[in-house]
Amino acid sequence: MKSIIFSTIFIQAYSIIVPSKDCFKVNTIYNRGHSIAQKTAAGPFECQEWCQLVRRCTHFSFTSASQTCFLRQGDRSEPKLGVVSGPKHCPPATLNQVQAKPVCNGSLCLGGSTSKNSGNVMVDDKPVCDDDWGLEDAAVACRQLGFPGVERATKESEFGTVSSSFSMDNVRCRGNETDLKDCYHRAVDDCDGNEAAGAVCSMAAVEIPDECKEDDQICLLGGKNGAGNVYYGGEPVCHNGWDFPDANVVCRALGYSGASNFTIRSHFGLSSTHFSLSNVDCRGDENSLAECPHDVKREGCEADTVAGVVCVGSSMERVRGVRGNLEIFLGVSFAVLVLLIVVGSAVVWKIRNRKLAYLQKTSNALPRMAFKNPI
Repeated sequence: MKSIIFSTIFIQAYSIIVPSKDCFKVNTIYNRGHSIAQKTAAGPFECQEWCQLVRRCTHFSFTSASQTCFLRQGDRSEPKLGVVSGPKHCPPATLNQVQAKPVCNGSLCLGGSTSKNSGNVMVDDKPVCDDDWGLEDAAVACRQLGFPGVERATKESEFGTVSSSFSMDNVRCRGNETDLKDCYHRAVDDCDGNEAAGAVCSMAAVEIPDECKEDDQICLLGGKNGAGNVYYGGEPVCHNGWDFPDANVVCRALGYSGASNFTIRSHFGLSSTHFSLSNVDCRGDENSLAECPHDVKREGCEADTVAGVVCVGSSMERVRGVRGNLEIFLGVSFAVLVLLIVVGSAVVWKIRNRKLAYLQKTSNALPRMAFKNPI
């Protein structure tokens, strides 16, 4: 009888509904004895939702016996009956998709994505923290892995939550290194599983002529003569703050009288490398982009954010000029036709009114005659 009662109490105390999320671990506890907050919750799903509202939380553990939710920093796990644990965010669902095999070169790997050219960056089987991570760093990683270029740098574990034990933090590359470990970095970190750095590498590179890679050299790539994306010293210029005065400086530096238009959003094609300048703010009378105020930090600049120009006298402008003249001619012709129709209608209406007035006047001038029927 005692054993039956004990079994009943034991089962009731540790009975647990297995959650449907694949990222939840049953009968597992994270960072036991080190919680940053706790409260009563209805279940592991509510516990995860609470974790998502707390910035410091990276993982959670939910105890079914006491209906208590514990918020954690870290995923050091150990078995614990009746506990469900999980990350702050579950990786995106990959229904009908197969996760690509990680691409590696020595100690550097790119993995966690469904495509081979993107993923979280791993060094020595540990993630890299996203503090200070940018396009220069991602470019070095992509080049080291054999890709021709880079499209964008990712942060906040875009390709899935990672371990809280990191290999590198505060990575700061110049962009021309051949190994990510050659870049300045710190071996210690203060990051959690939702702060993994990543990269989306390009599958094709933009061909940049050698003469365009010289210091302070301006080139237009992707378009025709006098039009294209702006490259400065062999690297694209970001479109943040880009407008007519900046385009005028570029066109005049290339020998044109000025700019007829400026473009943004990589109008002449995506880039495949990191950027040289951002937030360029020219007055319009400078001789070079180097004389214009600009930022060396390129936050928010990616492959689809390249600035461009259309210079006065360019082949693109001539095509647009012919098209514009044709549109003007057709517009004027249509306006003249409408005017002729309106004037013609007015003349016809006036002539008709004159005839009606004449007939009415003639009718009034005739003598009136009365006729009677014979009896």
